[in-house]
Amino acid sequence: MAKTVNDLFNLYTKDLTRRNAKTIKQITKLYEFNLQGPLGDKLITEIVRGEIAETHFNISDRSKATANKCLGILKAMFNLAITLSFIENNPATHIPKNRDNKRKRYLTNEELIKVTQLLDQLAVNPLRTESCNFIWLLILTGCRKGELSKAKWTDLHDNMLILKEHKTDKSGEDRIIHLTTRALNIINSLDKTSEYLFNINNPRRVWERVRSDLKLENLTLHDLRHSFASFALDKLNLSQVGNLLGHQDQATTQRYAHIHQDKAIAAANQVGEHLETLLSKDSLYQK
Repeated sequence: MAKTVNDLFNLYTKDLTRRNAKTIKQITKLYEFNLQGPLGDKLITEIVRGEIAETHFNISDRSKATANKCLGILKAMFNLAITLSFIENNPATHIPKNRDNKRKRYLTNEELIKVTQLLDQLAVNPLRTESCNFIWLLILTGCRKGELSKAKWTDLHDNMLILKEHKTDKSGEDRIIHLTTRALNIINSLDKTSEYLFNINNPRRVWERVRSDLKLENLTLHDLRHSFASFALDKLNLSQVGNLLGHQDQATTQRYAHIHQDKAIAAANQVGEHLETLLSKDSLYQK
């Protein structure tokens, strides 16, 4: 029997059982409000890229971010349809996402020092220790909050976390999170009271305290990931940083290209100033 897009969505949500109920509820709400009307009753074998592009365009009139989320849902749904041999090609691919014009927030060196010092102070309270450790690992690894909250003890291999299930697991590749000595020490200090490293999904209260005390109200937990990328670009190229962040699409890492360029320009200026200083001393051009 031919499957409609609604049928495919029902199969897709069943395939999402490993995700938490809140995530499935959010995806269902997005689908029902934005996608069910224009696409729900259509046969998946008859859906063409133009229809999805038009739907994405129409949703973008209301919200560009929502349109991008809906496009991601459709891509995942049709990937499942390919896996189940319902179709051969994904009609939701090669449709450009709306550009993210929100300015990313990065910690400065001074802010990073203040944040980590405050975390160490707050961690003295046993009720806050786990949340502080959670935030510390976000800083040290650049991983996503969801990756860390779902990490299990069985994912720990020497100085790496190897995640089978993660945001980009559609690629079929494991997500490898490399651990510094301090990060590994933090993990080894955690209580093994469950199969997961952490018994919390979100260190919200401690993070709100950090933001309030340091007057960093516009800083989010995800900005720690952006900051990790920024600091990493001091030592690595874009491709290497993309690998550390677990990006499967190089275009995603390109969002940080301007940081790389800014740092290169600053470095070039420093070299130029150094050369000018050298040349100003007994320079032939001064004679």
